[in-house]
Amino acid sequence: MSRSDLHVVLCTDGVFPHAMGGMQRHSRLLAEHLARTPGIRLTVVHPHTEKVFGPDLGITEVPIADIDPQRFYLRELYRYSGRVAQALDRERPDVILSQGFSVWQGAARFRDRLVVHPHGLEMFQGLSFRDKAIGWPFRIILRWILRRSRVCISLGGRLTPILKHLTNGSGAVVAVIPNAVEPPAVPPAYPMEATPLRVLFVGRFAFNKGLDLLLHVARRLEGAGRSADVLFKLAGDGPLMASIRDQGVPANVQLLGKVNDEQLFEAYRWCHALVLPTRFEGMPTVVLEAMAQGRVALVSDVGASAELVDPDNGTLLPKGDAEALYKALVDLAAAPSEERAKMGAAGHERVLARFTWEVCTDQFVALFRQVAGR
Repeated sequence: MSRSDLHVVLCTDGVFPHAMGGMQRHSRLLAEHLARTPGIRLTVVHPHTEKVFGPDLGITEVPIADIDPQRFYLRELYRYSGRVAQALDRERPDVILSQGFSVWQGAARFRDRLVVHPHGLEMFQGLSFRDKAIGWPFRIILRWILRRSRVCISLGGRLTPILKHLTNGSGAVVAVIPNAVEPPAVPPAYPMEATPLRVLFVGRFAFNKGLDLLLHVARRLEGAGRSADVLFKLAGDGPLMASIRDQGVPANVQLLGKVNDEQLFEAYRWCHALVLPTRFEGMPTVVLEAMAQGRVALVSDVGASAELVDPDNGTLLPKGDAEALYKALVDLAAAPSEERAKMGAAGHERVLARFTWEVCTDQFVALFRQVAGR
């Protein structure tokens, strides 16, 4: 690498698989692709004591002390951001990419080169009073950070207006760069069996994911004597698992529990369609993964879902509407196999065109060069 290379520091609170979560997985994959980009010199600030990336990537790793999970989270997050700021003072990069709240303390002094990626904005999408009360301090903090940034990254869709409102009058620019996946050049063969319709859910077993709606539809099909028309596999775990088992699992539903990557992609190959009746979301990676595998997608019209799904490759569902979910599944079950396969192929083509890591990394690099005046 040359001294003339653009020096980018990626600041994160964790890197997959040393830390779990969508943002942590994004940190790893983006770092790996940036490191392979000519003209980029990459440093990653993270809280892991062990090496995270292979030596062949040439990434400089700056480990700092992690937060103490036994203490007040927000105060610990603020202190963690202070350690990040000290590392940035030493590194003096051309561009800083902050994942979430990683750059908070001292953000103003990095403003001319600070790019903030807040990801899914869950704190703005809470449903209950309790959700909104818990999210209130995070909303205040994020607004403060964004108004001291040069650029704010939006995943697109309904998230962009939220971020434009938060940054209004601050001079910060909102740039849209979506999430990404590594799609196969040719997706697995689409299952052409007409019946039953095979439907997959992947996600945390929590209220916001809309599992209650999905199980309501499964029980409705069972009560109408149509259990054999639609089969469901539910992959994941979480706080609702015990209550779902206690209430009795419908005959047309199989609970897979936690799955590894190999089991997950086997489930994608099994299904005709992925369904995600979520009540709030950013840009769901599971939907991108299913599209990359050439499967139909049925997902709630929340967050940036509309960037991914339209009638060509699936159905956008009204949030929280069990009747709409039921109709969408019945209609898809009645559709000819060739029509379903065509929809799956359209989803795969959309991923290849807009949502690969190569495409999204190019967008990040172009943005970084603009910020650095290159």
